[in-house]
Amino acid sequence: MQCPRCRHENPARAKFCLECGQRLASSCGACGTELPDTARFCPECGRPVVAGAAAPSALAPPEAPTPATYTPRHLAERILTSRNALEGERKPVTVLFCDLVGSTALAERLGAEGMHVLVNAFFEAALAEVHRYEGTVNQFLGDGFMALFGAPLAHEDHARRAALAALGLARALRDRPVAVAPGTEVSLTIRMGLHTGFVVVGAIGDNLRMDYTAVGDTTHLAARLQQVAEPGVILASEATWRLVEGYVRGERVGPIQVKGRSDPVVVHRLVGVGPRRSPLEGPDRVRLSHFVGRDRELETLLDLFAAVEEGRGQAIGIVGEPGVGKSRLLLEFRHRLAGSRVTYLQGRCLSYGAAIPYGPVVDIVRATCGFAETDPPEVIAEKVRFGLQEEGLDPDEGMPYLLRLLGGRDPGGPLDDLGPEVIKARTFETLRQMCLRGSRKRPLILEVEDLHWVDRTSEDYLTFLAESLLGAPVLLIATYRPGYRPPWSDRSFSTQLSLRHLAADDSLSIVRALLPAADSEDPLAQLILDKAEGNPFFLEELARAVSHQELGTDLPVPDTVHGVLTARIDRLDEDAKRILQTASVLGREFAAALLAAIWDGPAPTEPYLRQLARLEFLFERTRGEEVVYAFKHALTQDVAEATLLPSRRRELHRRAGEALERLHPDRLAELAPRLAHHYGEAEAWEPAATHARRAAEAARAAFANREALTRYDQAITAAQRGELVAATRLVLYEGRADVHAVLGDFERARADYEAALVLANASSAPLDEARILGTLAALWGGHK
Repeated sequence: MQCPRCRHENPARAKFCLECGQRLASSCGACGTELPDTARFCPECGRPVVAGAAAPSALAPPEAPTPATYTPRHLAERILTSRNALEGERKPVTVLFCDLVGSTALAERLGAEGMHVLVNAFFEAALAEVHRYEGTVNQFLGDGFMALFGAPLAHEDHARRAALAALGLARALRDRPVAVAPGTEVSLTIRMGLHTGFVVVGAIGDNLRMDYTAVGDTTHLAARLQQVAEPGVILASEATWRLVEGYVRGERVGPIQVKGRSDPVVVHRLVGVGPRRSPLEGPDRVRLSHFVGRDRELETLLDLFAAVEEGRGQAIGIVGEPGVGKSRLLLEFRHRLAGSRVTYLQGRCLSYGAAIPYGPVVDIVRATCGFAETDPPEVIAEKVRFGLQEEGLDPDEGMPYLLRLLGGRDPGGPLDDLGPEVIKARTFETLRQMCLRGSRKRPLILEVEDLHWVDRTSEDYLTFLAESLLGAPVLLIATYRPGYRPPWSDRSFSTQLSLRHLAADDSLSIVRALLPAADSEDPLAQLILDKAEGNPFFLEELARAVSHQELGTDLPVPDTVHGVLTARIDRLDEDAKRILQTASVLGREFAAALLAAIWDGPAPTEPYLRQLARLEFLFERTRGEEVVYAFKHALTQDVAEATLLPSRRRELHRRAGEALERLHPDRLAELAPRLAHHYGEAEAWEPAATHARRAAEAARAAFANREALTRYDQAITAAQRGELVAATRLVLYEGRADVHAVLGDFERARADYEAALVLANASSAPLDEARILGTLAALWGGHK
């Protein structure tokens, strides 16, 4: 028999729940009268008894209504409109569990009719408060219910809505006793638990029934908090409290012991509405935002470029938190240089690119030589040759180094006899000469974004290049987040610009660009200003979320950028949204052809990509003859990918790896880091190990030893998880040991050689054993 309170399955003869102590006596499904075990008909109303019915069913809503019968029409329409796009997604929500205290004693005291009136009034008040804040009652649990805020309708402030609904329900029941009979009023007491986390949204039927599966302990902890709460108390988890503090008042409780948790948890008791207020509606007008508040920084860039034109090279770092406007400042700088005699080259560091040697440098070489990522090797070689000739360099001398940097092999293999350090030094010098000679024709600007993710080899090269800037017409611009500092930042020719939050007037100007009617007295505009705190990206996205909302509907005001983007993404057409989610696994920038290769929808991708560009989720850029799109903001990509179920995300990464291999069979060495990333995310361990090994060997060949170690780590992890054969793992351990030895870390080298020796023994490979023993002997003899 299932407990109506906690849903625990109990033995058929149990009278009380083994999990929570709830009374389990059978009751009539029609009137709620408690029944003896042998009853075949209800003694109160004469209805037949359904075998196995659990009590107290009188505490369920009368006539077991479906969600469609108690959900307000405007909410039902929005849920059904959104349902196709919401199936099979991870959604951040706040879960509210509510339980009626003393229901069994009330049922015994009031009888079936009085209890019917009481329960009906309780659920009526509960639904009113839940729907007031656009929550959804997901389950009725006999004498209580479970409600969710943030799904199926996405709300950026779901935690605050859930907390206000809980406080509203407690206040409504406290202030308005239920009249169960003339002259008889009963004051209801409830207890509630709140917790914030992720759930998976399942199918949504025509009657609005929804299936939610908790990820982690989202619903579990909310239910446990409700169970341990004292009568009349609302307990919120620490995760929920962080999002509602200030909007509600609370008291810290605990640490308390919660069943199912090994360690005590800190919770907060909600006691009332806080002093902070925020309106949730606004006008629906859209305008492009202005570039404001960065005139000083822009003039600094222009002044430095003027010095560069006079032959005095400069390096400048632009530092600021995500969304503060680093990329926008550079965009305006490029616009101001339109028509100027200048070469402007861009490179970008990737969030997963710290182990990819020469990541942003490859972008710069590609732009310098004018080839696309999809060009075949022979076309790339020809364009590299032409690029070297254009700069007055001997192509026969420089090509082998650039081709190896790009992941290819030099014709004839003239570098095979050179040591890694020599190859690295000559590669650096070839790259430096391309920049310096190119700058003699016209000033050169090198832009590298997101330098905080730079790989070690690229950082070494940029540091090497910076030493030559002082007497060359070159401007090196790098953007990075707080916490990172370029190695050249203390040089006399280096300048750092710290982008701070915008002033109030400038912030309002951005808001008014999208909401022209807004002014300093407008509470909605003031809300946006308060929440964005001068961050241009926050301001723009908050205002755009307001302007994109349809007229006449409520607008949830975002609390965080993640919430803003989740809400914006949810409002896209189903196919456009799925394309955005699919593209998110490909990285910040992706080729349209690659997206089309992994897309499994019925419609072509190009119309939706143009739509997403028009809505400013993406923007298009050209790379040779290749059509490339990029996410306007890195956070947009992060949020879009976070909504995917893990199984769907793994499948898309697998398709991406297979598509790259199919589209570029001659460029596997160059693409090895990306292939290792995709197959690793797909948990396809054998190809992940293969490509990670290939990337590690390429890094070793370029003497990028730190990157090689990272790739060997990745390959070994994949091989272990995939339980690949011992011979495969042997090669990986031996390769990593070689790199450790080159770096002088002999203890780790010995540990890896010994691990390889164990694998050689296991695979009965005497030649491998002999080789490894010889290496160990040499290592031990030379470094006792």
